[in-house]
Amino acid sequence: MSYPTIQAYQTQAVGAEKLSREHPVLDFLIDHQVAFDEGNMKKEPYTVFHTEDFVFTKSDGTVLPSGEASWKGWLEGYAPFSEHFHDGRYALVYERNGGWEMLGLANLYANLLVPGEKTKTDSTGRKWDIYVPGALVFTVVKDTAGPKGFKVKSMTMFGDGVPVVTELIKRGMLKPEDLSK
Repeated sequence: MSYPTIQAYQTQAVGAEKLSREHPVLDFLIDHQVAFDEGNMKKEPYTVFHTEDFVFTKSDGTVLPSGEASWKGWLEGYAPFSEHFHDGRYALVYERNGGWEMLGLANLYANLLVPGEKTKTDSTGRKWDIYVPGALVFTVVKDTAGPKGFKVKSMTMFGDGVPVVTELIKRGMLKPEDLSK
């Protein structure tokens, strides 16, 4: 049986290894991740790294309106955290519809605004409050105004929010009755 195939680039990280930057789109997306986790991305206009019509899809399947609303919706998910780190573990990059898609697996580590015991350890040995394994799908397009000539057009996040909600309740940052609002 024959079926259509496409070329793809894949890389993985084991233990303290980091994902390869060999593919130019992945190199850009690793810069994107570092700018979000450690840099100024949240203080700059979203259009530095994202297209004006950027679309964010939340892990519950909600597709937010394009542009500023998607940007703000993505940031809202990180509001309970004082800091966070996306530890990339796997990436698959392929061309699609004139751009590229990247399917990535990453572990999210975060500390909450209300201090508590840090029991989760990342690949570098650092301790955190929260650990959530997840996946992301990025659509990337060529854009000479973007870093390294690329911008993110869309992003879909997949992850289990239960560990975060559980810890928010334990620390008094969220009440169980707030979940039904």
